[in-house]
Amino acid sequence: MSYPSLFAPLDLGFTTLKNRVLMGSMHTGLEEYPDGAERLAAFYAERARHGVALIVSGGIAPDLTGVGMEGGAIAQ
Repeated sequence: MSYPSLFAPLDLGFTTLKNRVLMGSMHTGLEEYPDGAERLAAFYAERARHGVALIVSGGIAPDLTGVGMEGGAIAQ
């Protein structure tokens, strides 16, 4: 199967993506570590370095009221 537009730029109106490669949302569990923010930054940076144009990150609550499940990540 051929995808001739996959690596073509995509104009979104307010910005242009260098290609149409998207990484979907996922929870890595990295946010649970004391240095989780740094680990997540490295995780996403690695994908961007290798060509992913748009990354949809997983959720993280700003405080306890936003936690959707037991053990959910909280920004500190």
